[in-house]
Amino acid sequence: FLGANLERASLAGANLERADLWGANLVAANLSEANLKDAVLWKAKLVSTLHLTVEQLSQVKTMYRAELDEELRRQLENNYLHLLQEPKR
Repeated sequence: FLGANLERASLAGANLERADLWGANLVAANLSEANLKDAVLWKAKLVSTLHLTVEQLSQVKTMYRAELDEELRRQLENNYLHLLQEPKR
């Protein structure tokens, strides 16, 4: 899914475990109950996503340089800052 355009896609309940969503456009996508465990969301566009929770995002591998709604970003900065930082190689 590298750089995939998934804008407005219905991914409700999708198993995206370990998916490489580097640079993916997920603007306004429905991610209700999607499994994002160990997914790579580096530079992903996650603005205005539907039903995306901090709990789901807490399971990802990285969200470095991802575009997020301010409220989600604030919650991640407070509780899961390491997900927003550049991953160690």
